[in-house]
Amino acid sequence: MKTLGIIGGLSWFSTSVYYRTINQLTNQQLGGSHSARLLLYSVDFNDFKTLQEKNDWDKIEQMLTDIALRLQNAGADCIVMATNTPHLVADTLRQKIKIPLLHIAEETAKEIVKQKINKVGLLGTKFTMENSFFKDRLAKFGIETIVPDNSDRDFIHDSIFNELTRGIFKDETKKIYIDIIEKLKTEGANGVIFGCTEISLLIKQDDSSITVFDTTAIHSKAAVDFALST
Repeated sequence: MKTLGIIGGLSWFSTSVYYRTINQLTNQQLGGSHSARLLLYSVDFNDFKTLQEKNDWDKIEQMLTDIALRLQNAGADCIVMATNTPHLVADTLRQKIKIPLLHIAEETAKEIVKQKINKVGLLGTKFTMENSFFKDRLAKFGIETIVPDNSDRDFIHDSIFNELTRGIFKDETKKIYIDIIEKLKTEGANGVIFGCTEISLLIKQDDSSITVFDTTAIHSKAAVDFALST
């Protein structure tokens, strides 16, 4: 079994889901008392959030690269950033490490292709919805991406940082998310990507009339597949 190097704490709520899911999937495949071999570096989310608010992606890239190198030097066989938004600097990070980085958008795109869907809505932070790093990855797989309108993007972004990453999950927030998904459906989306790892803690497939792509679950499975590959 290979050793996973996980960059977590962005936020710790979603990291806890990664940890649980990766170990559950490992045990399902290997049985007995098996669990995953992993190294977890959990950051202070406030440090990351402050740099995001300043739009200082150079410092974010430096911080994440330093962590990835620590994990690499400690024996990790790959890097898993346990959240979506930091993948904005994934390409630069990949150039500075010698081990693979499992990209959350690439793994999500593979799953969308399996479902034979070619147009999806994307929910996440403004950094994820308004920058091209996620959408460009999907486009390489022939997938068209649409995002909510300005006011809905504002709502989603604010709810992520003021509620979801703090472990606050309100019924009224859930209802607004469902309404936003329905709007995307009317615009032709056949699926919706939860491009923020905390959204899957608020909304489930049963809440959506179109196919949900939970990036946390998809990314976790890809990590296990890598760890157990020969």
